[in-house]
Amino acid sequence: MDSTTANEFLQLLLKNQRRIYAFILGMVPDCEDIEDLFQETVLIMWSKFDSYQRGTSFTSWGVTVAKYHIFSARKRRSKYMRHFSPAVQALLQARADHYIQYLDDRVHALRNCLKKLNKEDYELIKMRYEEEVPIQSIAERMGRSMQSIYKKIARIHEALVRCVQRTMKMEGLT
Repeated sequence: MDSTTANEFLQLLLKNQRRIYAFILGMVPDCEDIEDLFQETVLIMWSKFDSYQRGTSFTSWGVTVAKYHIFSARKRRSKYMRHFSPAVQALLQARADHYIQYLDDRVHALRNCLKKLNKEDYELIKMRYEEEVPIQSIAERMGRSMQSIYKKIARIHEALVRCVQRTMKMEGLT
């Protein structure tokens, strides 16, 4: 895998790993196994990244890989999901699918809300969360105190939360 492809994989994984982990969390009753299954799933995703179709949902692809890995591990080790009947497993799968869709809808709403921010607020959020610039450095760049930057970010967060909630409600997704 060349460095461009590896970088693409890592960026997609970083954006979607929580959703994939949440799926595994919902499907596996033994907390000790969750981390191992997640790491194994990521390794499988890495090795099969050439089969991922660009432009499609990375989360859905990752969840599919995780689902088959969990079932495979279940057969090998015979302990994953043994506590659940097939009906309960199907219910867990449906709930996990619903939750992943809910998260995707929230991310979509958040992206739209970010587009509505004024340029200064957008740049502040971008510096802090996309570029991971420390608050102290942001304050120095902007010639403001750290406290004022914290307050500004808190106000932006509140506005974004309200915007996401409003958007989700308007689209009937709450």
